[in-house]
Amino acid sequence: MATAERINTTATMVAHMAPSRSTTPDQLARLIDVHLGDLREEQPNWMLAPSPVAGRGVFATRNIAAGELIFRERALVVGPTARKGSQLNTCVCCHRLLASKHFLCPHRCTLPVCAECADSTAHRNECEHFQRWLPKDLTAAEEAPSKEQSKGEAEGEAPKEPLGDVVNPLSLRILTAVRVFYLSKEQRALVDAMQANAERGYRQEIIKAAQCFRKFPTTDKPFMDQLFRVVGVLNTNAFEAPCRVDKHETLLRGLFPLTAIMNHECTPNASHYFENGRLAVVRAARDIPKGGEITTTYTKILWSNLTRGIFLKMTKYFVCNCDRCNDNSENGTYLSALFCREQGCKGLVIPVQTKTLQPDWRCLSCENVFPHAKMARYQDFALNTINNRINTCSVRDMIHFINELCPRFCPPSNYVLIEAKLNVIWRMTRLGAEEYTPEELAHKDRYREEILAILHKLGAGECTLKKLITEEIQ
Repeated sequence: MATAERINTTATMVAHMAPSRSTTPDQLARLIDVHLGDLREEQPNWMLAPSPVAGRGVFATRNIAAGELIFRERALVVGPTARKGSQLNTCVCCHRLLASKHFLCPHRCTLPVCAECADSTAHRNECEHFQRWLPKDLTAAEEAPSKEQSKGEAEGEAPKEPLGDVVNPLSLRILTAVRVFYLSKEQRALVDAMQANAERGYRQEIIKAAQCFRKFPTTDKPFMDQLFRVVGVLNTNAFEAPCRVDKHETLLRGLFPLTAIMNHECTPNASHYFENGRLAVVRAARDIPKGGEITTTYTKILWSNLTRGIFLKMTKYFVCNCDRCNDNSENGTYLSALFCREQGCKGLVIPVQTKTLQPDWRCLSCENVFPHAKMARYQDFALNTINNRINTCSVRDMIHFINELCPRFCPPSNYVLIEAKLNVIWRMTRLGAEEYTPEELAHKDRYREEILAILHKLGAGECTLKKLITEEIQ
């Protein structure tokens, strides 16, 4: 939290926020400079300018060499992602893993927080507002014991141990948006200057979060309008950044405004990574000429054309028109490829059109054409089969599955199989080499070389994924 100002009513929260207005390019540049603070270089190698891609972007003020640092940026605001499967007993302030029971704030805001952070200035405002909104989980836990429990105790049975602390991920996810209300004046103005897609699902996110409280101010239109705007900014611009504390890793939801201003390209000339969830580091992946736009990617770089197109259309509301998206072979990587279903043919089938989300598919060997609906079923089968294995198998079983079973139904170039190989590399690197046989380590090295070859074909340069799998970034 960037300010010690006490915000003790919903009306104060709304008054504290900057009014919605249009921000000029010069004003935006000044707000970014204030936000960067001591991380701003005296003569930065980038500048903000109008972009032919989308509104505004980041451009090189001089020639930038591959691997060169472009900028570093602290998160404007962070909070828990509350993703499905994540460990919710993680402190919302310092992000360390808490005990499996009795980890909620002692002040009864129902947020998971450690003893040191519970009374901190950083937690005070959000704690008071969650208390005032009266979380339903808290009131339900304090209701009288059930008839069955009372009867059992009356008959001499030992009292049942109360259920462990319960965290509602819907209320936990909205915490990041609530924290925006507590930023400084310049920081709030910067949030207000950012794009916010008006997606109906975002409003549903707020409504579902409000249902976690008994006194959430849903009838306060100025507050709800401002909250909707903030949630829109976060869902449009925020990143999920890994944070490690005491060997516990969690994903944080962080807003990095300058990083978010960079426009998308499916094989970008810059890449970013995060240091402990709170610092974004952006470097040139390839040489960038003076005046060139500095781009990043909003998708995973090894996703197929079709998968990236669907993701961008559904979440970012645009269709990418980069060179990669216009090449159905993706520089010869064939990340979309599936096996031909024609009897006796083992050729690769790839989408024909590049401008539609439901293309025809053609075999490169027998040249038969297949409807998208049919090939989509095969792709979904491969996706579900491999993802189920990733979620349930040991590393050793995954290696066997990739080497022996996947070739029966999935080409080695298909992006889903590439994701499985990345999963093996990641798990083996994280768990330590001493737990694996020389043969298993050799498979990991082979997977790494295959993926590096694909990145080279794509022209990805010194991208973050390359640095991660070669362990240049820990």
